[in-house]
Amino acid sequence: MKKLILLLLVVLPFITMAQTEILKNADKIIVINEKSAMDNFIKAKQALADLDVEILSQDKDIYQIKTGKIRSTNDGWYSYLVNCRDGKISITGQWGTNLGMLSQGASTYAITNKGLQKYIFNKMNDYAKQLGDKLEYSVTPTIAKTRAKSDDDVYN
Repeated sequence: MKKLILLLLVVLPFITMAQTEILKNADKIIVINEKSAMDNFIKAKQALADLDVEILSQDKDIYQIKTGKIRSTNDGWYSYLVNCRDGKISITGQWGTNLGMLSQGASTYAITNKGLQKYIFNKMNDYAKQLGDKLEYSVTPTIAKTRAKSDDDVYN
């Protein structure tokens, strides 16, 4: 019995480390591997080329890739920012629409795993799966924006 408990204490942390469920509101996908930053950079670029995704810019000094706009609908698009490091690749993205161009300019938003954005997030997740099997998801905390008080405020 003691051996079984000891075995569970040793194995359990490794089982819980594998995150298979995508977090609600996740906005970053991290691919964990054993490759160097340069190898991850090359693999990430090749996977984008396989998907016929344009690379807008790449920085070989910091191993960062920015994609061009990927068309999702007639008026919508999305793009990725890929950062390669030793042992991991992180992927974030943004999406936007051209519908507001006449009134207030184009709007862009972070790709998150919620609502109608799930379709785009799943596309980003499919790309991540091409880079490796061990994926982790994270949610960037948001800071509530408050307006500074003014002497002109009616309600102080």
